[in-house]
Amino acid sequence: MSYTYFAATLPALQFDGEPAMTESEFQDRCRDHLSASDFAALCSLVSGGESSNTFVRKWHEHDTQLRNAVARMRAARIGEGIDASKWLQNHAGFEVSTETAVTAAFQEPNPMRREMAIERIRWNIAGELAGFDSFSAEAIFAYAIRLGILCRRAAADVDKGTERLRGMMKAKAAAEA
Repeated sequence: MSYTYFAATLPALQFDGEPAMTESEFQDRCRDHLSASDFAALCSLVSGGESSNTFVRKWHEHDTQLRNAVARMRAARIGEGIDASKWLQNHAGFEVSTETAVTAAFQEPNPMRREMAIERIRWNIAGELAGFDSFSAEAIFAYAIRLGILCRRAAADVDKGTERLRGMMKAKAAAEA
């Protein structure tokens, strides 16, 4: 289904920019413009729920592979015999490009830049899954994913993150003592 008018009214999103609206505002707008089945698929996409929608299933498969690759890289980075298998989830398909991109992201020594590189991978996957029709339901779904990325980044709190890191470092030091 084509959503020419609705898609044309959505503000452009840029990876390094601010979110154009909240996720809740976007979902409210979608409720008014998407078909019932597309809105249900969007809700499943956002919540991580099951869906028969092809885009949603593909997104979950790609995101699961990405999360698995990140878990393996983090376990390898920690070392000390950490086994990532308890965090890995089954998924269909395998994209070599995702594994390669995650490996490249983990070459970044700065943790914040590393996380940004991982979010960039998600951003790009969403765009690939959207295809070439900017007015399709898939384009709206990709917009939801990208908006979610921007909203998570905007909600990040440096002070809370720093405090959490200090707590983890203290706990590790206490365990080693």
